[in-house]
Amino acid sequence: MAAELDTVTILNAVVPVYLMMAAGAMSRKFGLLPQTADAGLLKLCVNLLFPCLIIERLVGNPEVMNPGRVLTAAALGYVLVALGIGLSYAIGPLIGLRVGSGRRTFAMATGMQNYGFVAIPVLSALFPGKETLGVMFTFTLGVELAVWTLGVGTLTGLSNAPWKAAINVPVISIVTALVLNFIGAGNIIPEVLHTTMGNLGGCSVPLSVVLIGASIFDIWGQDRMRWSVAIASPVLRLGILPIAFFVAATMLPLSLEMKRVLVVQGAMPSAVFGIVLARHYGGHAATAVQVVLATTVASLVSTPLAIAFGVKWLHLLP
Repeated sequence: MAAELDTVTILNAVVPVYLMMAAGAMSRKFGLLPQTADAGLLKLCVNLLFPCLIIERLVGNPEVMNPGRVLTAAALGYVLVALGIGLSYAIGPLIGLRVGSGRRTFAMATGMQNYGFVAIPVLSALFPGKETLGVMFTFTLGVELAVWTLGVGTLTGLSNAPWKAAINVPVISIVTALVLNFIGAGNIIPEVLHTTMGNLGGCSVPLSVVLIGASIFDIWGQDRMRWSVAIASPVLRLGILPIAFFVAATMLPLSLEMKRVLVVQGAMPSAVFGIVLARHYGGHAATAVQVVLATTVASLVSTPLAIAFGVKWLHLLP
């Protein structure tokens, strides 16, 4: 890798993700990707393609063979999402949000970054190889647990949070791959199987990002924009919360790969999945839509800047 990541390099990593989203939006607009296809394609991604990517990136990865590092990464994923939800909930009344009119949904949607399909292609483009992406999957273990306990619990009440939903196919795939590593079984998987899973897994990210773009097209303009939400959510998600990610990367004794993950994760907009959670668990769906749209649009500018700053500040190149 070059001695430093210049602006062009970072833009070359980030902009294609948004162009894939735009391709998804245009596919929806011109009828190439009908809404009736979404459920089947998403199920294919989550239950087959994405698990293949996880296993191929984790099994045999030397950076995820240390249980202590894995637990640290998962704990960071949980704590940083919890911090985001808590801070956003506290800010809610300052922008006129109350429980029943969007405060809980604002907290959940703003506090949860797009930790998967948007972060993966950016991280892979900036830091090629399986090591860093494998570490990211251990980080997402904690994020998944936070989403299904604190995230949904913010909407339903913590005692009613569907924590069992955190035991899903991607999480099972991560745990299975880690167990294979810990018992030293990674080396016995045939190369042909690695190649097959790599090819299948490689389909998961672009297909999922295209689906995200189509979903954003569906929700664009559905509700009148509430400007207090549209301004506060990017300020929090893309301005204030990344500081926590960067401080953790600075203050804690973490590996180079973990610090890279924190920088990219901290720069991400809010997850589109927050809209699904708001609709399914009785949240204020219009607020979630506005948070996702506002942070996604703002991230076109903020994400490259935040990544460039984090990489330089933390000296994240070899």
